Amino acid sequence: MRIISAVFRRDWSVEKTYQLRLFLRLFDVVIIATAIYFMSLLVQDPESLSQYNGNYFDFALVGLAVTSFAGVGLMSFGESLGREQATGTIDLLLASPASIPQLMAGMFALPFTFACVQIVGLLGIGVGLLGSGLSLSGLLISIPLLLMTTATFAAVGIVIGGIMLLAKRGDPISTPFYQASMLLSGVIIPLELLPLPVRVVGWMLPATWGIRAVREVLLADAGWMDVAPEALVLSAFVVVMVPTSVVIYRRCLKVAVREGVLGSY
Repeated sequence: MRIISAVFRRDWSVEKTYQLRLFLRLFDVVIIATAIYFMSLLVQDPESLSQYNGNYFDFALVGLAVTSFAGVGLMSFGESLGREQATGTIDLLLASPASIPQLMAGMFALPFTFACVQIVGLLGIGVGLLGSGLSLSGLLISIPLLLMTTATFAAVGIVIGGIMLLAKRGDPISTPFYQASMLLSGVIIPLELLPLPVRVVGWMLPATWGIRAVREVLLADAGWMDVAPEALVLSAFVVVMVPTSVVIYRRCLKVAVREGVLGSY
């Protein structure tokens, strides 16, 4: 925990110097909730959302909240790694006594803290006040579902970080992957309305199962037994993707060290 705390404090000491950016990140929650609310006025009681009380505002906002939180896992590690490469501190960081998992956890710590604040704002202000309301039991059940969804995104981000060590360039993959997940996972458009080939691809993405499960517990008063199939699929994705991503990252790191390209950018 000392290593994770140290990396967190270092990142926070840098981040807090950009006070305007901090304000804009928090204000972004209000902008998103307001935009989705007025969009929902154009969609009145669609049949495809009957299981969610026909409320498009709640449907879209929960989908955006889940993907926004999970997206931190996708992008934060690559961003942190790129910053370390650009400033020339990655050699010192990786030469420290800290293990790779500890460094990864430390790099994720501050972005996840911000993401927690944002998702509380989106769900609390958005669905809780402007929407149809949230149940406490649904919120508690949604936490492990949300964490598993985030873990699958983080696994992709770790693999991208490994590629960045070798390519010595920025991250050209995270944004297209995130945007594709938003379209194919039913974030703002019900998956049932998409063409069959697109739906097939969508069901192959872990985000689809995570978003569906979180919506069920928050908007349809589902319990653990109701979302057990989605939870099992998410667990399988996590068990396969997370260890695999760490193995791939370690191999990329070894190659970067052997080739002498670790500190270049």
